[in-house]
Amino acid sequence: MRLSTPKAAFLLAISSLWAWGLADVAAQGRPQASYADTLHTVAGELRIVELERNCRYEVTINGKRLIATDCDDEQDPNASAPRPEILVYSKVPAKPFSEVVIFQQQMAGNACDGGPLWLLGLRADGPASLSTNVDFCGGAQPSIAVEQDRIVISIPGGPRNRGEGVVPGENWLYQNGELTRMKHKRGLGLPCTSVTSHFQ
Repeated sequence: MRLSTPKAAFLLAISSLWAWGLADVAAQGRPQASYADTLHTVAGELRIVELERNCRYEVTINGKRLIATDCDDEQDPNASAPRPEILVYSKVPAKPFSEVVIFQQQMAGNACDGGPLWLLGLRADGPASLSTNVDFCGGAQPSIAVEQDRIVISIPGGPRNRGEGVVPGENWLYQNGELTRMKHKRGLGLPCTSVTSHFQ
């Protein structure tokens, strides 16, 4: 469009300043959009937020950051799998928590079928609690079983997604707010309630 009047030049200058202001807001790393599910939990609103398009994410409760990931940060243990994804939202109590959310970190590429898993214990009258990570990269996807006061994560093992060798099978127990690897015992019974959906 050809500018022929002082008024048109003024409008162009204002629109340019407005656009630069928006770019500045984006450059400050403020949340741009919700990446995945927003859950209304007993502890408040839980969100996974994508900060920018270059692999930066946050998990928040009521706007308070619980975990942040950045694929460009070599010190970030989740740099290779920065994108959190909700696998299970369980309302079956697992004392001392009344709800548990299970996450899996996802990669930007396809080197792994999925990344590490971790659990978030929630209650109305106390702080949220993050578990340690369960390392995962290949083989069949883990299955998750929920019972009153405990959750079992079973990694069946099998061929790797890429390369040679196999992933060993293992089981993890979440109980009393602690995540521990279970010792393999012949005839070990696992909970019969298997969670196959995102919400329990």
